Amino acid sequence: MKDRWLAVGIVVVVALAFGRALYVPPGYETIDYETVPVLPPEQYNPPIIEIWEAMEEQIPFDNRTARGAMLDMSFDANGSFTVIRFYFFADMEGEPWVHSAFVLRNGSTYLSSQRLDYRPPHPHPLGILAAVDSIPFSEISYGERGMDLKVFYHEENRTYDDTYGNIYAALDGTLRPLKEISFATTEVWHTIEIYPLQEPVVIDLSGEPQDENRTATRIDEDRRALVVFAPREIGLAERVVYA
Repeated sequence: MKDRWLAVGIVVVVALAFGRALYVPPGYETIDYETVPVLPPEQYNPPIIEIWEAMEEQIPFDNRTARGAMLDMSFDANGSFTVIRFYFFADMEGEPWVHSAFVLRNGSTYLSSQRLDYRPPHPHPLGILAAVDSIPFSEISYGERGMDLKVFYHEENRTYDDTYGNIYAALDGTLRPLKEISFATTEVWHTIEIYPLQEPVVIDLSGEPQDENRTATRIDEDRRALVVFAPREIGLAERVVYA
């Protein structure tokens, strides 16, 4: 879990929720770009690659140095996205920057860049974006409240099996069920995790839920949740068993 907490920490430093309110450490420059439209959003078809193309057009980053995609998307119960947050790291003029996109459900896209002395040893972001873009969103259950999709990166060995209930490989525009996948590699690898939205759990000052019958649910405890692996991750895995 420590790799996820590291990712959360970086996200907090890089961007604070809506409004593009950025925390800028002293001496760190931030650039806000003009709001740009992406293709009109469609049900079950979030504009993933279009966001990348908009960033390529508007931000003069060095594509050869692009690393470390982090993606967070929310969908309503009808399968339409409500918000997309995306960022990655890439140099500009030889200096390390983090570049972010905040996309509203009407397609308006807010782009920004921030100087940050960090170059993650991660793969190019386009691979994981293409994998997310290939997911057949029309075949996913959105539940009564919608769902969240998040991309996480991992640096430790791990095995996923039937404990997780729904594990898939994103291959050729389909989700192919897996029985087991395990990693034992020094390479950084990703998971695409899809969580159905639940009623929020209210925590009191003692750290306990106000409703004793409600607790936070981990992804391996929710049988409706999906864990999806991109083609790169399938290739990196030590063991892959298809269902």
